[in-house]
Amino acid sequence: MRLSVIIVNWNGRQFIGELLDSLSRQSVHIDETIVVDNASSDGSTEFLERHFPRLTLVPLSKNVGFAQGNNVAFKYSRGEYVAFLNSDTVLSSDCLFELVRLLDSDPHTGAVVPKIYQMDRGGDTALIECAGAEFNNLGFCWGRGAGQRDGPRFGTARQVPALTACATVVRRNALNGEPPFDAKLFMYYEELDLSLRLRGRGYKIMYAPSAVVWHRRGGSVKQATQTPVLFTQFYGNRNRVKILSKYYPLRLLIRNLPLILMSLAYWDIFILRRGGAGLFIRALSDQIRFACQGAAERRRGTGVRSERWLPRMTRHGLADVLALRPATRTYSG
Repeated sequence: MRLSVIIVNWNGRQFIGELLDSLSRQSVHIDETIVVDNASSDGSTEFLERHFPRLTLVPLSKNVGFAQGNNVAFKYSRGEYVAFLNSDTVLSSDCLFELVRLLDSDPHTGAVVPKIYQMDRGGDTALIECAGAEFNNLGFCWGRGAGQRDGPRFGTARQVPALTACATVVRRNALNGEPPFDAKLFMYYEELDLSLRLRGRGYKIMYAPSAVVWHRRGGSVKQATQTPVLFTQFYGNRNRVKILSKYYPLRLLIRNLPLILMSLAYWDIFILRRGGAGLFIRALSDQIRFACQGAAERRRGTGVRSERWLPRMTRHGLADVLALRPATRTYSG
């Protein structure tokens, strides 16, 4: 079997039909489509059973998160290539063909990402949401070209530092027999964890500009909470701490520790002011717990060689930390 498509849905009934319709128009054959539903309460499972009976639907009794939801679906999949798609995306008709073509062209390519536009834009004035992803010495991960207008810079196929879990196709063999994502991360930064594993084992991550996706960023999150920024920063910062403690070389961590702590303090204070003392204490305790988890996993060995991904890392200093904004947005949800 060649191509599997995996979608994790959580209260995305109003979006997922449009995605599935776009999959039906793909110019490449899709061998199987698997949807894991994370205990939606909006009638998603009934909608999917009624309108898309041919897909494989895996309803879960509780919300296990974006990362583990993908892992559950991955166990059902059999394709040589596995496409991971957010439920609030729509694909151009040649999107998966172009992504698969790049994977076919080089066995050392572990994953390929498309050009992702913000959903409410289109045509020549489209705003980029991400054309691949970047990451830095503080553990932040963000969309390459986020908020910029499309142009020549984004028109060439090339290697990019990291992938975006919103829409990507991954070579199964590149996963080394592991689940695609770290289930403990729940959501956000799972794409950086996967990117470091792929790159640290010698695989390329490629960007295909001719493969186009439109994304309603954070559609489900916006429905779940009136303060999505708190949701994002709570999960994003604790997961970033784990990735730092698990993968980053000790000398790099020691050199950047003041800036890392400053960036964490900024958002912890924000959480305290906007979310109250209870959420602040929970955020702080989770950051400590996840740092310990990362250190424990580091001691057991990851097989990920940092010298293979360090050249792709962006280095930011104090001015960038004070600005914060460009480096605080993740693109998995």
